[in-house]
Amino acid sequence: MSTSIEASAAADVQAAVGAYAQALDTGRFADLADLFWPDGVAEIAGIGTFEGREAIREGYTAFAPSQPQLHLTANTVVTQVTDDEVSAVSDLAFLQRGEAGWAVQIVGRYDDTLTRRDGVWRFRKRVTTFLQ
Repeated sequence: MSTSIEASAAADVQAAVGAYAQALDTGRFADLADLFWPDGVAEIAGIGTFEGREAIREGYTAFAPSQPQLHLTANTVVTQVTDDEVSAVSDLAFLQRGEAGWAVQIVGRYDDTLTRRDGVWRFRKRVTTFLQ
C-alpha cells in the first residue's frame, strides 16, 4: 500500500467522522444516514443496532438535539488500509450546553469500517462504545 493511498484514506476517514458529528449535532439525520452505504450498520452500545440507511435515519431521530450539543472526536487512528476498505478508531466526547454552560455528558470510542465503491467512501459499519 502506497503512502499516498494511506494519506488519502486517512483524509477521507477524517472527513466522514467530521461530517457524521456535524449532522448528528444539527439533527440532520437524512444526511447522517447518507454517510452509510445502503446496507451499512450503526451499532450503539446499550441502545441498539440499526441496519440500512432507513433504519439508521429512524434510529437516530431519537437523539434529536433538544439543546446545543457537540460530538467532539479526536485521536483518530487508521488501523488498516486496503484499496477499498479502511478501519479506524476515534475517541469521542459528547458535550451539551445547559443552564450552567457546557458539560461533558459521555465519553466513548468509535470503531469504524469504511469502504469505497465507485470512488466514494462511506461507512460500512460504525460501532459506538461508551467508557465508564
